[in-house]
Amino acid sequence: MIRPSRVAAIAEMQGRDLARRHLALALLVALPLAFYGSLAGHDVTAVIPGGVAMAFSVAGASIFSVHSARAVDQRLVLAGFRPSDLIMGRVVVLEALALPVVGGTAAIMAIVSSPPRPWILGLAVGMVAFVAVPFGLAIGALVPRELEATLVLICVVGIQLSLGGSETLAKFLPFWGPRRLIDVALGESFSVFRMVAVSLGYAAALFVASIILMTRRVRVIRHSQLG
Repeated sequence: MIRPSRVAAIAEMQGRDLARRHLALALLVALPLAFYGSLAGHDVTAVIPGGVAMAFSVAGASIFSVHSARAVDQRLVLAGFRPSDLIMGRVVVLEALALPVVGGTAAIMAIVSSPPRPWILGLAVGMVAFVAVPFGLAIGALVPRELEATLVLICVVGIQLSLGGSETLAKFLPFWGPRRLIDVALGESFSVFRMVAVSLGYAAALFVASIILMTRRVRVIRHSQLG
């Protein structure tokens, strides 16, 4: 059972740690805007790479949050915290951190590119961030070093960016739902509710995976006493 007081303690600790990485976080926030800005002047679909690239920002911060706390997670578990407390605390602070970034980025793209359905564009970018948090936490728990974890992130998001929304492989990647929502924002006829459900399903699966991976990483082996 997740305890709110412990979740709040982890969120506060994680927030302080991320605040010390202000330069790295600023560069991550600038990344999707750089993707968008490089195409905005001559391509009406620039919101696609701009929106999907939000995954770099949010998932990158999630990876940092796991790796920076690696040294203390074991002690926290020994003190009585559960892996689910650690993950949920990080989810809380990372989603809160992503909210203004998502809002600002979506607003800039909506004003500059004027997509036919700007509110769906905002929803799509929000879904990117919602999926990216547990995605980054799962990568951080699975891959022990930041460089390798970042390369995994670049690989997955890069493949998602290179594929069209209708291609078969794209459907097996975590950001397919938000990618299709961006297509809807640009005027395509597609089920918004279905793509939101797909996005939430991927987020839930990645959240469970991150808890399982965290549990394996901080597992405490208790030996029975002899005699």
